[in-house]
Amino acid sequence: MAEKRVAKFQTKKCAKIVYGDDDRITHLPDDILVDILSLLSLKEAVCTSVLSSRWHNLWKQIYRLNFDPHSSLQKRTKQGFESCKEKREKYVKWVNCVLRKHKAAILKDFIIRLRLSKTFQKDVTRWIKFAIVRHVQRLELDLTTGDSSLINCSLPQELLTRNTSSEIDLKFKSLRVLCLKSVDVTEEDIKFFQSKCPMLEELVVDRSLELLNVEACGGPSLVLKHLELTRCYNLKSVKVSAPNLTLLSIHGSHSCLKSVKISAPNLTSLTVQKVESLFLENVPRLVEVSICRVYSDVSAKDVFSAFACCDFQLEILTLEIKPFEVRR
Repeated sequence: MAEKRVAKFQTKKCAKIVYGDDDRITHLPDDILVDILSLLSLKEAVCTSVLSSRWHNLWKQIYRLNFDPHSSLQKRTKQGFESCKEKREKYVKWVNCVLRKHKAAILKDFIIRLRLSKTFQKDVTRWIKFAIVRHVQRLELDLTTGDSSLINCSLPQELLTRNTSSEIDLKFKSLRVLCLKSVDVTEEDIKFFQSKCPMLEELVVDRSLELLNVEACGGPSLVLKHLELTRCYNLKSVKVSAPNLTLLSIHGSHSCLKSVKISAPNLTSLTVQKVESLFLENVPRLVEVSICRVYSDVSAKDVFSAFACCDFQLEILTLEIKPFEVRR
């Protein structure tokens, strides 16, 4: 009998916990619910608007916007870029609709990965302005089309001029990470970001056809730690003097870089591809170096001499030298 009473008591206790517990999420304040929604994908966050009248507008306050369509919109099909034109246009309209409804004053992340060409320049300009006005911390635009015959979008020059208002300048100060792929960037644009974005720690530029020369130079106030320049096919020279830089990667160019000059006391990782002249100064912490396709007019001796100031710190050195051509 004792055993039966215990079993009966336990059953009632369990039933009370399961059926008597309230919906705790409902009692959470809005700011915590927004934190939770910001961890979801954008479409999942939007779907919560049907739960109740309270949830109807909560998704509009999320501070992470990640537009990253998958499946047929992104993959390369046999029919090429134009095969998904209608779906792409429909998705762009959906992005614009979401941005019109969004109400958050601050954005931590604004990410768009969508295969777009110059045809969508007005939309891209609108998106960049939207993010900057909301003091975005991470801005990533990956518009890679996979079709070299298409023209890239560019940055809105009305935002990136030296004569911008102080109010606009303040909105750039929160930017920490900037990643631009298949977006044409100029030397002046790079200088603008250095001067107007004091918190910028990571800069990635990929497939920019307008980038010819890059200078990333500054004193202790330059907090840049990560710089990648990839597949910028017309790039000629790079000069870096950055006290906080830890990673520098320059690769993917069709033509040979004329010169790369580096002064970075905290640099630990360096990758350079196709370079004629390499100059290193004040890189005592350099640990890993990869240099590919050094051209024949630069001897192996000259290349190794560039590391004279850091040879005691190097742990990994990868060096690929193009064979000398024998002329008769």
